[in-house]
Amino acid sequence: MKSKLFKHIMLPEMYKLDVGDGNELYLEVSGKKEGIPAIFVHGGPGGHCRSEHHSLFDPEIFQSIIFDQRGCGKSTPYRSLEGNDTDNLVRDIEKIRNFLNLKKILIVGGSWGATLALKYSLTYPKNVLGILLRSVFLGTMREIQWAFIDGPRIFAPNLYNFFLTQVDPKKDLIDTYYEKICKKNSKLHSWIWHDYERTLSQINPEIYEFQQKSQILKREGLPNSPFMELHYIKNRFFMEDNQIINETSKISNIPGYIVQGRYDLICPPSNAYRLHKNWKNSNLNILNTAGHSSSDEGVIDNMLEGLKKLVSHI
Repeated sequence: MKSKLFKHIMLPEMYKLDVGDGNELYLEVSGKKEGIPAIFVHGGPGGHCRSEHHSLFDPEIFQSIIFDQRGCGKSTPYRSLEGNDTDNLVRDIEKIRNFLNLKKILIVGGSWGATLALKYSLTYPKNVLGILLRSVFLGTMREIQWAFIDGPRIFAPNLYNFFLTQVDPKKDLIDTYYEKICKKNSKLHSWIWHDYERTLSQINPEIYEFQQKSQILKREGLPNSPFMELHYIKNRFFMEDNQIINETSKISNIPGYIVQGRYDLICPPSNAYRLHKNWKNSNLNILNTAGHSSSDEGVIDNMLEGLKKLVSHI
């Protein structure tokens, strides 16, 4: 059954916002002018916003704001690493809030977007009406070890073996992919990382194997996510270990709703459960029909339900 998303008939307002370090962010505003402001934070690092992200928000209730993070999508310069760190991305959200003259916001994000939504809320709790999260990622290296090594080794051994054998197995796996992708711009390794993560994020992918390397090399361009993800991984997401969990008391009074797939191989439910246990004003819904992807059964329906419940607290 298809989820009932909302149509935004009018074209959004589109802006470029100078946030410093030579970076300009692309952002869109849609929906009700005086509606509840809701900022949607895309995933990655290295993803981008899409117009359909507005459709999560009822245009009769919300003023929805979507944007491309530094170096992503239509923000310029593309693939820029200047000032590209977690604290600056959080400050960028605050600059968007100030630019649009918004008093308080509802913030929504999934995966890496959930990390930034949490980090923003921890930094500026007085500016947050509520938090909606999907597929919680807490920005720890333990999660990276699970998502790219330990989890696939158990659940997708054929994928893991291919991923492992494309670099020197005697060297650190993540460090070696960082060298290939971020230092040498290897097209092959960029697309292998992209396909590995994409396949693991789907609960029932059509094909559970890599294409032939000759086919991969025929593709155009380079995907952005492997480049940005490895930049953040190399820098431990610019956070102390367990920083979000250790600071959760700062958002204890902010209402939160967490939607989590039970079979998420990228961001497993233990993350969401750990956060929920430390956040007294949160509601956790673990879905038996979903993995990591927002398109998995029940995810969007439960996010829409979460928005309704958060609105009732505002």
